[in-house]
Amino acid sequence: MFVQAIRTELTAIRLLFSSKWTLLLLVLMYAALLGAGYLFVSTREATIAQLALTFGLILITPALFFALQAMSVNYVSGPSGLKKTGFDGLRLIVVTVPLIALTALAFYGLGKIDSHQTVVVAVRYLLVGVIAPLLAIQLWIAASHDGLRSLLRRLHQVAAKTFAPQSLFIYASGVLVFAIAPYFLIFHTTQIERAWLEVSLLVLRLAVSALLVLFGWVTTIGTLTLLSKNKC
Repeated sequence: MFVQAIRTELTAIRLLFSSKWTLLLLVLMYAALLGAGYLFVSTREATIAQLALTFGLILITPALFFALQAMSVNYVSGPSGLKKTGFDGLRLIVVTVPLIALTALAFYGLGKIDSHQTVVVAVRYLLVGVIAPLLAIQLWIAASHDGLRSLLRRLHQVAAKTFAPQSLFIYASGVLVFAIAPYFLIFHTTQIERAWLEVSLLVLRLAVSALLVLFGWVTTIGTLTLLSKNKC
């Protein structure tokens, strides 16, 4: 079971790096997403132009995010056009908004529990860090490949796939790449006497961390997509 999962992960990695066009487009889209996010956080609504930029970024940032997720789902099936990426991005938005609402409601409900705070905190972390992302990925895969109507009919099957041992193993492996490794790269620092060298290493660590987040996340989605196709 886990051997098949590892082989599928290797296939997803190979498919990603074998298509230079897809890889370049993913990197450019990711860079645009990071840039849009930075501008949104750093822009102050002081002038009409800044206010217009903020509203524009409110639309652009989610569009880039879901387009990136659509490409992550589809790259294992071969290059996909911008039209399909945009259409699938809209599908992904449709299935993600209810999930966000349910997650926020569950998070709020857990906050109302006064006893067993350690358990409540652990469940909150699992909800936000594991359950919601895994379920979102499976919903994206089903919505992109089968359509929204088919997804509604097969919702129980999608939920079962989400927490299958192979899916959990693949996601845990991905977390090591797109979450834990970048965390240690950024926050585990060494003292260097020369300021210019320390700044250079910081920039390098940030760049490598950003790429690990991208490739780890994309290949995790790609692996789960391949695994879902093999079980169909």
